Amino acid sequence: MTRSGVVMAAMAGLMMSGQAALALDQVRTTYLEKCGGCHGIEGLSGQTYIPTLRDRIGTLSCTPEGRAYLLTVPGVSMSLIRDDALMAQVMNFVLFDLGGHSTPAGTRPFTAEEVHTQRGHPLSTTDLPAVRAQVWARATACAAGHR
Repeated sequence: MTRSGVVMAAMAGLMMSGQAALALDQVRTTYLEKCGGCHGIEGLSGQTYIPTLRDRIGTLSCTPEGRAYLLTVPGVSMSLIRDDALMAQVMNFVLFDLGGHSTPAGTRPFTAEEVHTQRGHPLSTTDLPAVRAQVWARATACAAGHR
């Protein structure tokens, strides 16, 4: 079975709880196929090296640095999702749907142009956890100042 087949089978199993099946649009299907294997189908990656997205990821959008970070991390900058418009839609799903209450009010959606520009400058580091911790600390301080 292909990876996408496994993802769809997993989703079918999750949705068989007696409720009507949920039709997935292209954005959610793309997230599940390209991102959900690591970040979890609901943005919950567990206690791993891979960050949890659910109700957390929006905090990064509080600073321009954090917003840029979201598009320059290896999983995005080197993603097999090469269509910038589709990547912008997936990132907006991540930011607004999975990010939930962590995304500050008034946050601008990502555009294809922004995705294209930022992916042209991928994050270059040998210590991604340290960079992420620094970006996260500044974004968290920003978000705390807006509450």
